[in-house]
Amino acid sequence: MALIGDIRKRSGLLVIIIGVALAAFILGDFLSNRNPGRGRVNLIGEINGDKILATDFNNLVDQNLENQRLNSGKENLTQEEQFQVRQQTWEQLVAETLLEEQVEKLGMTVSVEELDDFIRGKNPHPYIRQSFTDPQTGQFDPTSVTNFLQNLDQVDPQMRQRYLSIEKAIKEDRLNTKYRNLIAKAYYIPKAFAEREYNNRSTTATVRFFSLPYRTIADSLVQVTDADFEKYYNENKFRYHQEAGRDIEYVAFDVVPSATDRENINKEVNQLYSEFASATNIKDFVTSNSDDRYDSTWYKKGTLSYQVDSAMFNSPIGATFGPFVESNMYQMARLVDVQTRPDSLRASHILISYAGTNVNPETKLNKSQAKAKADSIYNLVKSNVAKFEEIAGSPVNDDKASAATKGDLNWFNDGAMVAPFNKAVLEGKVGDVTIVESQFGFHVIRITGKTTPTKKVRVAFVKRAIEASSRTMQDIYTQASQFASKAKDQESFDKLVEEQKISKREAERISVEQNSLPGLANAREVVRWAFDEKREIGDVSQVFDLEGRYVIAILTEIREKGNPTLDQIKEFIEPLVKREKKAEQLITKLNTQIKSKADLETKYSSLEMAVDTAVLTLSSSSLPGFGKEDEFIGTVFTLKAGDMSKPIKGNQGIFMAIIDNVVAASPKDDYTNEKRIMSSTFSNRSQREINEALKRRSEIEDHRLMFY
Repeated sequence: MALIGDIRKRSGLLVIIIGVALAAFILGDFLSNRNPGRGRVNLIGEINGDKILATDFNNLVDQNLENQRLNSGKENLTQEEQFQVRQQTWEQLVAETLLEEQVEKLGMTVSVEELDDFIRGKNPHPYIRQSFTDPQTGQFDPTSVTNFLQNLDQVDPQMRQRYLSIEKAIKEDRLNTKYRNLIAKAYYIPKAFAEREYNNRSTTATVRFFSLPYRTIADSLVQVTDADFEKYYNENKFRYHQEAGRDIEYVAFDVVPSATDRENINKEVNQLYSEFASATNIKDFVTSNSDDRYDSTWYKKGTLSYQVDSAMFNSPIGATFGPFVESNMYQMARLVDVQTRPDSLRASHILISYAGTNVNPETKLNKSQAKAKADSIYNLVKSNVAKFEEIAGSPVNDDKASAATKGDLNWFNDGAMVAPFNKAVLEGKVGDVTIVESQFGFHVIRITGKTTPTKKVRVAFVKRAIEASSRTMQDIYTQASQFASKAKDQESFDKLVEEQKISKREAERISVEQNSLPGLANAREVVRWAFDEKREIGDVSQVFDLEGRYVIAILTEIREKGNPTLDQIKEFIEPLVKREKKAEQLITKLNTQIKSKADLETKYSSLEMAVDTAVLTLSSSSLPGFGKEDEFIGTVFTLKAGDMSKPIKGNQGIFMAIIDNVVAASPKDDYTNEKRIMSSTFSNRSQREINEALKRRSEIEDHRLMFY
């Protein structure tokens, strides 16, 4: 029903449409209806002067969160999932805004005819194919698109809105494709470029290369000065460009139950078990006393935990088991019922809804009229079963999703449907036609299949989490608060860690968009604290309550966007600075000892050099045995056959080369293949980098940190 949706806790076509809407993040109306005149207090960001209001952004996030819930089949999303949806919404918003600017400048449009062709043409857009594909058969039905559009004014308003969202998504996708194609094809490769590419790939040099690795000098023998660090830093700082980041250290006081808490919980659970064994209304007892709701699931052999499974399948109804501890919870079980039931059922149905069920908003029937109509259909198909599929596949069936399959709901698990429906199919026989009422209306049901029945049990569980009492939580919070009040700076912070023997953790290069920290799944508040513009190095935070942990952090480094300071990367670049000193020593040594090819060929062994041979091209990506050595490969192709190179400073060591042979590329006139390869490379790169290129040349203000 769309209701297969509610029966199966799914939503058929609606879920698919919502899923597409989520993937597309439809932003057209949102982007065009912003109010730039509102105050900064409600401003969550700005993209090239286009103001984004927090209220509008939050509405869009709420829509996408709901879409994610429906698309994933989850009633509730985790904090991390919610955070990711919020991040994705912002990224897509930026991308869509920048794209909108570009296509508007270029005058790109999608005509009515073009859009219609993507919807009803011979090759419909994938969004249309996905949304109008029968989930049972996997077949796309073009007529269902036409029928849907012809009745668009009569369909459920929510579904109509989802469809309009798909139209917008198709239009946005088409504009995006046009723009990307324009960029990808705006590339001309002159013959000279293609010829150079051909020569780089086809000219070969056979070389003997002599290597003297840096590891031949121990790090401990190399002394570097502040001047050495400054020199390397000034020459290479551009290589270490960074985004804004923060370094922190933090301690966590875990909220865990005390020995007294465990003793009290144990006493309470044992008393509860005694009451559980004698309770007369099991469902009410579980509802009143368990941390989890009553579950009416029927379990087959082997699906419960080992001890419970054995007890429940070998005991009379009413038997209890427990208390036992599992998943940090005290649990107790009671056998409620035993039946022989099939695992799976199959049925077809015709749904007749009425006003108030929210199934078919267009229906004018009241409950009595719907009942009379359902009875009439029931009497007809009971006497003439051949009529069932005809009626089930017609507009009479208010479950439009199952109408597409002539009422067939396919196989479903026992218990998957709403209770009255499930009970009717379970208790009837294959081939029976029956009628039953549910919250969706009246179902005329034909039972079409059942698997072989097996023994199943219904078990009631009472569960109590083993958790800290409010008194224990307060005691631990007091400890954390005292730590935070005494820790005034790095010295006192470290002293307290040592005195109290607390484990301290570090998090380096935290980004402003981060949600978690090592060991802390949802630590957004800590990140926001660290990035507060008033924050200074050495600041100690307040106590953060993070899902069972009280956390105190200290800010140890502020990394601004751009080139880092020398102090920030000094430890990281120290091996490279030492490498530079080693290179100087080794080059001096070789220049002193090697004056000719004969010197190199006779002295290399005594100089601790290794020798090897390679056939290289200028486009070679690595040197055998050493990896990426562009400086060496580039130098080789500046020499002629018979030449010897000077010492070459590489990544892994110092190299010298003797060029034994150079074979020039065979001349040719047609460079079509080279042009094709270069064009393909550019096209692929442009598709990957368009968004980032647009962002780099745009003015984007992101104030989300003020809100989330």
